[in-house]
Amino acid sequence: MSSKQIRHLGNLSPQERESFVQSFDCVIFDCDGVLWTVFEPIPGVAEALAALRAQGKTLRYITNNGVRSFEHYAAQFRTLGVNLEASDIIHPALSVVRHLQSINFQGLIYCIATETFKTVLREAGYELLDGPNDPLEESFKKIVATINDHAPVRAVVLDTDFNINYPKLLRAELYLKNDPDCLLIAGATDKLLHAKRGFILIGPGLFLNVLEQGTGRQAVALGKPGTTLAAQVLDHYAIEDPRRVLFVGDMPEQDMLFATRCGFQKLLVLSGGTNLDDMLKLTDPECTPDYYADSLADLGKLFE
Repeated sequence: MSSKQIRHLGNLSPQERESFVQSFDCVIFDCDGVLWTVFEPIPGVAEALAALRAQGKTLRYITNNGVRSFEHYAAQFRTLGVNLEASDIIHPALSVVRHLQSINFQGLIYCIATETFKTVLREAGYELLDGPNDPLEESFKKIVATINDHAPVRAVVLDTDFNINYPKLLRAELYLKNDPDCLLIAGATDKLLHAKRGFILIGPGLFLNVLEQGTGRQAVALGKPGTTLAAQVLDHYAIEDPRRVLFVGDMPEQDMLFATRCGFQKLLVLSGGTNLDDMLKLTDPECTPDYYADSLADLGKLFE
């Protein structure tokens, strides 16, 4: 589908509306930019979720934001009238744990991530190394003595780390180069983080690129749009017919591509990191949505 042909939900005829709402049984939502911004709620979201539940739709959630704990998410969902169960949401730390469990991983992990993310791995029984966090003396001798510790690291895991530094990347690089069997695993792979309108930050995907290019490795991606995550989601939610699932996201390269890889229907909302001009410039069909809306409120209005 050309980006010029994407239908806005508000422009569907009554017959098209009925056909659309009957075409899916489950809705999987991205969180940031869809349900809320990083700092504030998006108007009409609570009503839209309530309308979908009233129609008997199954609601699930997935995010690339492993910075927040489950308790934080649960509290934020309560403001939307949702009692979140742990099985209802997927985020990178949980996805990494599930992947490690699926391959019966044993051994030491070097982790570049937030404390919240690392806590999830530790609570799952994994032993982690991290750091250095404090500034080091600016000499090759001191740097090498710190990072080249010959620890028996079997996996390097990278996600968002607000305190990332050059020595951490160098340390990860050495573990990967010194042991060809050491795994490289990524949580979120976003190259850009949309904190709010007009405020865009460097994302963990760019640091992952440094490690991949520096070591010649390709990471196993457990954040959207990773293919390993896509297979995990289909299995975790026991999805038999992906076309009966509607995926709602705000980022073409993360959300729409992920939905394509899962075989889901795709709805792009313009309440987060993508505006109308951005959407109309899309040329890759895998990143192009089937429908778009100004916000999730437009989906709720279909049931009025």
